Amino acid sequence: MSTLEKRTVMGAIWTTLSSVGSRMIGIVTTFILTRLLPPDVQGEVYNTYIVVASASALTTLGLGQYITAHPKAGRAVGFHVTAFITMAGLVMFVATWLLRNELAVVFNLPTLGEFLPGFILSVSLDRAASLPRNILAREMRFKALGLKQAVGEVAFGAVTIGTAWLGMGGQSIVLGNIARAVWGLVFLAVITDWREWLEPCRLSWETTKKLFRYGLPISIGVFFHFGASNWDNIAMGKLFGDSTVGLYNQAYKLADLPATHIGEQIGDVLVPSFAHMESAEERRSSLSRASGILCLVVFPLAVGLGAVAATLVAAFYTADWQGVAPLLTVLSVLSVVRPIGWLIGSYLQVVGRTRAIMGVEILKVILIIGSMVALAPLGPLWAAAGVGIGYGLSALTYLWSLKTEGITFGSVVKPLIGPLLACGPMVLAVLGVRALFAPTHVPFALRVLVEVIVGAAAYVPSAFVFARRASVDFLGLLRKSLRK
Repeated sequence: MSTLEKRTVMGAIWTTLSSVGSRMIGIVTTFILTRLLPPDVQGEVYNTYIVVASASALTTLGLGQYITAHPKAGRAVGFHVTAFITMAGLVMFVATWLLRNELAVVFNLPTLGEFLPGFILSVSLDRAASLPRNILAREMRFKALGLKQAVGEVAFGAVTIGTAWLGMGGQSIVLGNIARAVWGLVFLAVITDWREWLEPCRLSWETTKKLFRYGLPISIGVFFHFGASNWDNIAMGKLFGDSTVGLYNQAYKLADLPATHIGEQIGDVLVPSFAHMESAEERRSSLSRASGILCLVVFPLAVGLGAVAATLVAAFYTADWQGVAPLLTVLSVLSVVRPIGWLIGSYLQVVGRTRAIMGVEILKVILIIGSMVALAPLGPLWAAAGVGIGYGLSALTYLWSLKTEGITFGSVVKPLIGPLLACGPMVLAVLGVRALFAPTHVPFALRVLVEVIVGAAAYVPSAFVFARRASVDFLGLLRKSLRK
């Protein structure tokens, strides 16, 4: 394995561990908030955030990704990106505020105007921090990015829980987002060279054309990628009401842990890593290896989460939130297929196939929302199943798009089979433990712990049987990373 590959995987390990740690803090915050804010309030607030964040995603222009994917881009390019992102965001947020009453009617959010100003502020701060973040990713400074994320989650949790306890209701979530955004911007601005993204220069038409030629398809792809991850909440609200959105959102946050905080983090590492690779053959080989290691970690977390869902919810949620359990079981399926798209999207981004990314992301939203609406007459659980179906079909589309790069379907899919097979004994072990505990009065919190331990104990030897190469590679790299 080359030095760059080792650096890539170690960066992925570090980023993943810090991201999972951050998400665990977020999960604790989520559990506490369920005792302070009812499902309908959380549903209204989160859907207001989606409206603002969708407006932001539409105007990112894909320019930050250009910085990450082009390590040799100079400071002049950085200033161009800063100027265009700032102007586009200003126009979009002003328009969102002016249209707040119309948006409230369209999305069935009567409280949208109440939460809108705070979310516009927090998302604007996040946008300002996006370019220094991309610069750090380009330089492969993943430890700094991990620290930023971890402390940000602590700030969010502390402010949100504290203000909710003081009786500020849904505004507590807004204030938590502002606190996290302020920390992120200050931290990233301090540890990056401001001249890389703020040193003024004359705007060049040639540079502008080059940026937008690359970025616009990416921007549309990012917008629809965000939509695929969030507009299902809007659909749930329209179909089943705010209370169902609250339950669904809680389940989605948990089910999303393996995909977003492992799959997407590894994707973020792979973009600059692929960009530094000299040959197409090296990229193709790394893609196949990365798919095996990625799924070795993601699959047991996703499948295992679905297996322990009923016990987990019984242990940590109040009676009003028990509807999270079946939704979590169904939604955990999406975490199995989502990272595949991220992995391939990272590759396509570096080789300049931005139009392919745009097309697949648009199709993904159509497949997800279409599947949800088609299955909605059968109830919320079936609508949630439509999310997994949509992601699965879009993953197949991403795999098909690799044909023109000389990458076969089998070279990416074959490394996924072993980790998936290894999940079988894990699920059987968890269900066996649950059956043993069923007639007893053992606390549910202890049952969760035992189910997780037994499931992990079953998965590890199974992984060495079904996915030996990926297991050996992962453990060797993890050992070196920890020793370093």
